[in-house]
Amino acid sequence: MSRSLFFIALLFITLISSCTNHEQEKQLDEVTALIHSRDSLEKLYHENQFDSLNYWRLEASNIEITIKLNYVSNTVDKELSTKMNRFKSMQEIIDAESELGGEGEYEEEEKEMTLGRRMMLLNSGFKKEKISLENLQSDLENKLLDPKKSNIYIQSERMKVKQMENQLTQYLFVKNTELKEYIKLCKELRVFADSISKKS
Repeated sequence: MSRSLFFIALLFITLISSCTNHEQEKQLDEVTALIHSRDSLEKLYHENQFDSLNYWRLEASNIEITIKLNYVSNTVDKELSTKMNRFKSMQEIIDAESELGGEGEYEEEEKEMTLGRRMMLLNSGFKKEKISLENLQSDLENKLLDPKKSNIYIQSERMKVKQMENQLTQYLFVKNTELKEYIKLCKELRVFADSISKKS
């Protein structure tokens, strides 16, 4: 009888251990998938990184100064006025707050963020998430966490990766739409600014 109980207990322990190992393997697979997702997002970001913010900010300032110093007209040029108003309203894309570097979280809505701030948050986010996922992967491999806590941590990291995906989507939208329009306006106004500068 005692031998039967021993084998039943052994079988029970074996089953529990097998289930635990299966759960840990599943969790490791999930973390590995999150690491791949993070790496793919970062690769896409680097392929679309914009490194000319300072140039276009200085260019915008020079254009505005040149036009103010040299433009004289007795009549209102509606086309130029519309273009200048649009130009000024879009300057938040690369305004003084878009300096890169530094840390910190911002409470502004996504639509109010400058392109430089979006880049700063993505750069910071990718670095932090890389460390966080590698630490979680190491803890799971060394069986330092119980399954329930592991699931909570994995869910948290999943949400962070999703947030980074959303931030990257917003960044790409601004870069490929608003920034393109802004640069086109800058180039058109640069031609105009140069033309009136030569006349004066």
